[in-house]
Amino acid sequence: MIEIFLVQITFSEVLLACIIVFIASSAQSMFGMGWGMIAAPFLALLDPYLIPSTIVFLGFFAALYPSIRYFKDIHWKTFKPSMGGRIFGSILAGWIAAYVVSSGKIEIIIGSVLLISILISIITIKSITQNFRNHFIAGTASGVLGTIVGVGGAPMGIIYQNEDPSIVRANNNLFFTLGSFISFIILILADVIKFYHIIYGFLMLPPLLLASYTSRFLLTYASKILKPYILSICSLSSLLLVLRGLGYI
Repeated sequence: MIEIFLVQITFSEVLLACIIVFIASSAQSMFGMGWGMIAAPFLALLDPYLIPSTIVFLGFFAALYPSIRYFKDIHWKTFKPSMGGRIFGSILAGWIAAYVVSSGKIEIIIGSVLLISILISIITIKSITQNFRNHFIAGTASGVLGTIVGVGGAPMGIIYQNEDPSIVRANNNLFFTLGSFISFIILILADVIKFYHIIYGFLMLPPLLLASYTSRFLLTYASKILKPYILSICSLSSLLLVLRGLGYI
């Protein structure tokens, strides 16, 4: 199985995947989100069956180091209900993910969900009450999306969009560290994760960990201008996924 998998992937594919992972991991470290939204559509264009398993597997490591780095800034009052929602949403989504993977329409489903997630991310709400209910709802939505397609950042982006960036980085990175681990376990129980997903994930760990470390040197250059740029690129890649799934490209 491993030998067949290694023969099938090319050096250029691995190199391109490493670049994608490096960029996505950098965004996750700096903004507390962005991993799945960047990595999922582009890696799905390389191989749609890497989604959600490899994205979820790598998502744990993408958020792990920054969650440790910013641990002191965590706002526990809002973190706890979000995490409770993430667990609830992940359990709901486990068997839905199994259906998505076996449907034969994975590119269309992934692309459509991503486009909806990006649309949600664009929404600006001037005032969101930071209470238990809203954080639980956002966490639940993140758990569902994160487990099905590996992209759970949009709901958390909305709930935190007017908050202190240091709190957002701290809360979201710990949220996605634990959330990815939970989603990974759920996907194993739903028999979605295969051995080649893990092998591919290990191949991507070096650029991911490098990005987690170097991102702190880029933090001062991070700007809100990056958000529309990232969303535009991800929208294009998601649209290409849908068109390919429909057989137009």
